Amino acid sequence: MSKIVSDAHLWLSVVGAADPPAIPITSIDATGAQLVLTVGATTLAADDMAVLSGTNDPYLDGQAFRVASATATTVTLADADPTKLGTPKPTAGSLTPFSKAGAVGLLTACMATVTVAGQAPASIQLDDMCGSETKLGDAKPPTITFQGFSDKDSEGYKNLWRASVTDPKPVVWALIDYTDEGGYIFGPLQVGEISITAATNQGLQFNGTGTFTEIPTYSWTH
Repeated sequence: MSKIVSDAHLWLSVVGAADPPAIPITSIDATGAQLVLTVGATTLAADDMAVLSGTNDPYLDGQAFRVASATATTVTLADADPTKLGTPKPTAGSLTPFSKAGAVGLLTACMATVTVAGQAPASIQLDDMCGSETKLGDAKPPTITFQGFSDKDSEGYKNLWRASVTDPKPVVWALIDYTDEGGYIFGPLQVGEISITAATNQGLQFNGTGTFTEIPTYSWTH
């Protein structure tokens, strides 16, 4: 197995834009190696993202999947394993498309490093005279830290800054892309403070943080 050598990229949905409208899924083909959805008209393309809902299958609902290929009326999901679907098999639902073409989709701010850190769940100590017990609560969404070099003319860079400084703090959809070999993380995020460092004979470097507002999708758990 070869080592993954890749910078991470952070993609964010456009600050201030409404989520793309959901597209109805009229049939789901789980007979092949990949899941194929028949949908209403779509402009999704390979490497875009799709969030599924309304299928009544816990493996699919609320999860994000990378698009392997698409036509005007079909979407093939790269990471969905048909063998993990429940019984009876889902037959319909809806898909929220997130395109890397921008506009109502995702904009990229090139990064050198994106680090994701988990948070321990809240706990309640239930000690009494007879013993000690700790009860764990729900899992907490992870936090991220990121760093890269600024490009003032990049729309993705401007969008990242807007996500940081807009008040009240917006929730944006975030894709942390570690390439096909490394996988991806996708979910709703609030971007925290961003700082800039300037050094002699170097570009402007920025550093920032963020917190997912829900547990995101990890491609390696599909």
